[in-house]
Amino acid sequence: MVCIQPSGAPALALSWRARSVVTTDRTDTIADGVAGRFPIAVVLQDLLAVADQVPLVEEASIKAGMRLLHRHAGLVVEPSAALGIAAILEDPSRYRGKRVVAVICGSNVLPDAFSAWIKD
Repeated sequence: MVCIQPSGAPALALSWRARSVVTTDRTDTIADGVAGRFPIAVVLQDLLAVADQVPLVEEASIKAGMRLLHRHAGLVVEPSAALGIAAILEDPSRYRGKRVVAVICGSNVLPDAFSAWIKD
């Protein structure tokens, strides 16, 4: 199982790597649905039990994922919902030839922000 975090909000990924809670001073990401600075210990324990990898993805990849979901599936998604697609875009060789499921949920996004983020 791969659990993705934005590089602008790395606290949970850093905590997974350290196997203990790591906090950060700030976040800087459009994926505000996952932009935590203080991971909850019990959530980290769950993540340690199930995650094989917790990569960080860039903002440009999140926007590209949102764009692809909109253009090819007609979906309007919030940035956090596009993290799985962003991870695939950033590391396609990891997923090539495999059956991959990306959980896509959440459309809590303002129309003007969405329009700006999915522009080429």
